[in-house]
Amino acid sequence: MWVVKIGCSLYDSPQLEAWLRVIAAGEHPAILVPGGGPFADQVRVAQQRWQFDDATAHSMALCAMDQYGLLMSGIEERLQTAADPQQLKQIVADGHSAVWLPAAADPDVEPSWRVTADSLALWLAAKVGAEGVLLVKSAPLTTAGSDLLDAAFDEFQRQWGGKVRLAHRDGSSDWPALSGYAFG
Repeated sequence: MWVVKIGCSLYDSPQLEAWLRVIAAGEHPAILVPGGGPFADQVRVAQQRWQFDDATAHSMALCAMDQYGLLMSGIEERLQTAADPQQLKQIVADGHSAVWLPAAADPDVEPSWRVTADSLALWLAAKVGAEGVLLVKSAPLTTAGSDLLDAAFDEFQRQWGGKVRLAHRDGSSDWPALSGYAFG
């Protein structure tokens, strides 16, 4: 089983629907981790305006990920949603792909903007015993890793230790070959 993080850069892109469709097709079920999309952008704006703490912003950002995840399952109705890692594993074991809704799962991670959906995908991969994590990016994959990933990513990667691959948003037809560049 693979965890596939689809970030906010695909929110208003036609490639979002292509990725959701191919993953939901069922040949190789996966767990999707949504980024925060424009929903998380609003959390950043609110935090800047109201100066509340990072723990509050982190909780709100998890809710933003839920909103993007619900959008994904609304676009592609074959995708099931769940918060609990064990329930996600069961959905995949039953031959379906799932979208993780992290707010109720309340991951035990640093509550800061250093930890984004990229690192949370690694956290979830460790919880579900995933074979690998695929990060779907809009930026050119030749960009330095530090420009593509959050500040906590290396720490989460060391803790989990599994395979990580990057794929460009135009590569949905390559699923499940995972022909993106290997990371690290």
